Amino acid sequence: MRNIFYYVKKFGRLNTTQLPFNDVDALILSEIAYIDFGGKVGGVNDSRPAVTLKSLGNRKALKTMVRNTMSPHSNLRLIRLMQKSVRYRDMKLNYYRNRVDTKLELQFSAIVFMFENCTYVAFRGTDTTLTGWKEDFNMVFLDVIPSQEQCLVYLNEVASLVKGNFYLGGHSKGGNLATFASIYTAPEIQDRIVAIYDFEGPGFKYDIFNSEKFERISNKLKKFITRDSMIGVIMYNFSKYLVVHSSGIIMMQHDPFRWRVTKDGKIDTTENTTFNCKVFERAIKEWMKRYPEEERLKIIDILYRIISACKTNNLLDFRTRAVKYIHNMRKQFKQLDDETISYVKRTLHEYWDLYYEVRKDLKKELKQKK
Repeated sequence: MRNIFYYVKKFGRLNTTQLPFNDVDALILSEIAYIDFGGKVGGVNDSRPAVTLKSLGNRKALKTMVRNTMSPHSNLRLIRLMQKSVRYRDMKLNYYRNRVDTKLELQFSAIVFMFENCTYVAFRGTDTTLTGWKEDFNMVFLDVIPSQEQCLVYLNEVASLVKGNFYLGGHSKGGNLATFASIYTAPEIQDRIVAIYDFEGPGFKYDIFNSEKFERISNKLKKFITRDSMIGVIMYNFSKYLVVHSSGIIMMQHDPFRWRVTKDGKIDTTENTTFNCKVFERAIKEWMKRYPEEERLKIIDILYRIISACKTNNLLDFRTRAVKYIHNMRKQFKQLDDETISYVKRTLHEYWDLYYEVRKDLKKELKQKK
């Protein structure tokens, strides 16, 4: 299957003058942003010079850097291919920031990639920490989550450090952060943005896409979702999205390594999302309308309480201790009081009823259109 590996192998011999920066480059750098660059790349507030991709080290060093990503083997292979390519090997990396705060329920990371003729500001999506997932859950009842506050601060700082115009983007939550920062930054910074890439990012609690601030950058936003998207269609989203062909099944379509690339080096897109995706999108929005914020908060807190019984902040631990963690979660669930257990069961039942109600209505609508 042609994917981002294919792109680096075939087009990696061309620099960004011979082949201008494009959507696939943005996707690749959004994936690379998940790697731990701590100790290798300088931060915003220090005087360390930028480093090149090829100088990051050998296979052994890189193996440590990719260890806590969702796809360590794929990320290792990708960055090794990039180090050998004309296109990426001399690309400079700088202004790395990584913050995880369990008390604030904050998970934020960003980095800047600089070619000779263009710059890409990449925001990391949800990492493997439980804190990062909890912050994602908080999106359904908080107007602004901590990482959205951080991404705006970061963009404003970086914009004063890099020269000329630039691109920005990210995958998953990183796409949400790129969109948020580009909307709420100052007009003079908005004017310097060439394009904003949102690769399957979740939406927002409110429809921010009808605001005057968004109008200034609306023609620069490129939103990509997969055919069976479940993350990219949650809450209020940019309606003019591109639908990606992915080799994954349902949630696995979210993985950038499964996104297809065409022979001529473009992200392979299709006409529309699947019926199941449309049902899920409508059902989630209807569910949020029916449940007030305090109810959503209650549900999330119960869920987080159960997951926290695992006593770990790294979801990758499930790979080796799955049986133990599942046992702990079941034990924690049984310790909930009868009223809470009844509430959880009723909530799940109501959602499934709503899901099938929406599914039935959508089928009728589609039949009427034929």
